[in-house]
Amino acid sequence: MLIEGHDDQKLRRVGARIKSRVDQASNAADGARGGSSQFIPALFYPAGNSDYAQALTLKRALIEKHDGKSLEEVTPGTELVTERGTCYRVQTEARVGIHTIPPKQAKERLLSDFKLLPGIRETTEHALKERGYRSIADLVEHDRFGAQALHFLELVETRNSGELIEWVGRRFPRSYPLALQTSGFYTPDQLLFVDVESLGLFASPIIIIGVAAAVDETLTVSQYVARNVGEEPAALAALLSHVNASTALVTFNGRAFDVPFLEQRFAYYRIHGNLQRAHFDMLQFARRRWRGLTPDFKLTSLEKHVIGARHSDIPSALVPEFYETYLRTKNAGPLLAIIDHNRHDLIALAHIFSKICEG
Repeated sequence: MLIEGHDDQKLRRVGARIKSRVDQASNAADGARGGSSQFIPALFYPAGNSDYAQALTLKRALIEKHDGKSLEEVTPGTELVTERGTCYRVQTEARVGIHTIPPKQAKERLLSDFKLLPGIRETTEHALKERGYRSIADLVEHDRFGAQALHFLELVETRNSGELIEWVGRRFPRSYPLALQTSGFYTPDQLLFVDVESLGLFASPIIIIGVAAAVDETLTVSQYVARNVGEEPAALAALLSHVNASTALVTFNGRAFDVPFLEQRFAYYRIHGNLQRAHFDMLQFARRRWRGLTPDFKLTSLEKHVIGARHSDIPSALVPEFYETYLRTKNAGPLLAIIDHNRHDLIALAHIFSKICEG
């Protein structure tokens, strides 16, 4: 309870604590720009943890192998100049056939589920279909449900996937299969697979932004690497060059992490970018598809189940530690491991999307 005369003091103390935390996060980012090694080490790995031990063994091997070599020598790429500075772009290709849902199938399945309309549950749906209604399009003239049916039909006809995903999400869980059906309104080359690597949680710098797009049977992976934290704005600007009005995003836990994180970093640097569009977060659909078949729903666990385990990878939690080692030692080996990790995540994401769309 706040007592009159003391409430302002308490509020000021709370505000001071919040400001202190924000300043600490900003100072950490500024320190990284100057080459500081003040990063939080692998807090989630207690001494003796096998994954941590394997990762440290990998890090030592990479440091020894790439001693004295720059990133440009270790992995082919180009220095990309943007209006927000420079970063390093690494482009690779992988053979991944992206299977998408046929547009006709997507339309038919969306219009066949009457429960998408407010006020309709299974009993009402059954009664309506008994009376001869076969599609939401048939309900346009219905006295009670006509207005909502017309609105939904317009969204389907115009292939407004963003609004349709939100519509489905209001009626069912976000993992409901009909939400993924709307991806059928996009061609494979309009789908942008996105994955970021950062130095921690929100307010921490992003160090790699990986995107992938498919043409025929080829997945082209573009990775924008911050060789120091000062190159983060250039990587953010480079991402936006892949986004246009027809782009849909495909992520893994991107609704909770990647997209809000990117938008926060855009705001931090006053970069104007809009990532609010159709967004297919495959973590939600994977949980429904493979519940009980995998030990957990980490991307690497699903990858092992769907396409086989990757080799010589680092856990996501160790990305900050590997990047800190890269900055401190000027050895590109640990950064190369992060780049490889990000690329494998994008390829795994594309495979998982394709597998779930196959049905």
